[in-house]
Amino acid sequence: FLPYWARRLLFRRIHQRLGGHLTLFACAAAFLPPALQEKWERLGVIVVQGYGATECGPAAATSEQDHPTGTVGKTLPPVKLKLAEGTNEILVSGPTLFQGYWQDPAATAAVMEDGWYHTGDVGRFDERGNLVLMGRTRNIIVLPNGFNIFPEDIENVLEEVGLAQAIVLETTPGRIEAVVLSPDAPPMITPNNPAPPPPATDDERKALEERIDGLVRQANKRLGQHQRIDAWRLWPEQDFPRTHTLKIKRGEVHDWAATDTPLPLRD
Repeated sequence: FLPYWARRLLFRRIHQRLGGHLTLFACAAAFLPPALQEKWERLGVIVVQGYGATECGPAAATSEQDHPTGTVGKTLPPVKLKLAEGTNEILVSGPTLFQGYWQDPAATAAVMEDGWYHTGDVGRFDERGNLVLMGRTRNIIVLPNGFNIFPEDIENVLEEVGLAQAIVLETTPGRIEAVVLSPDAPPMITPNNPAPPPPATDDERKALEERIDGLVRQANKRLGQHQRIDAWRLWPEQDFPRTHTLKIKRGEVHDWAATDTPLPLRD
């Protein structure tokens, strides 16, 4: 509850090690765990978030004066933003909107309608009018009972409990499973920052499985009844297959899950 200048004074030794001038973080293009934002702000560093796309530029953002956790803020005039009726897909319009994809009218027509760009993202507005991101339209899982599940919501909770690298799938109607990497895997696997080696013995593998099982159970305690994970699988390689923009290829992971044996949660 202290003002930010007082927090910086209280943690001045940390700020000195950071150079003494770090006052603001700007985050976009990926999920930001609310707890991570809170930890930096307790140190006296303001964290703002933004949302947009190459096709439309910045569309919403928090600010230095108003930066709640769990949202990407309010629409940035003169940009216009609304939610599609029925699907809650985020639509963007305004002077920053692109005119179309280069020499690809079919692709342009697929995402443009009456001057509104269909982002493919799904969101909602909180009670203060801040935009809250929920997932991607193409990833929505519709359960047999009619409930919509956004895999990203579940993956974000898995990240918060310690499984930063995870994909959530519906393997059979109504059955939600997670495919994960080791909790020790770095956020970005590179030659200079490789994934941990696979377990060398049965005891090591059992210990890893028990650890992952416990983290999945922690996530289930935070999730709604219809979101809970029924089983999980450990991806057999050091990293997931990825696109050139480093996004996980969900289709390939789903194809592999169709042939692998899941690990049910332990009693």
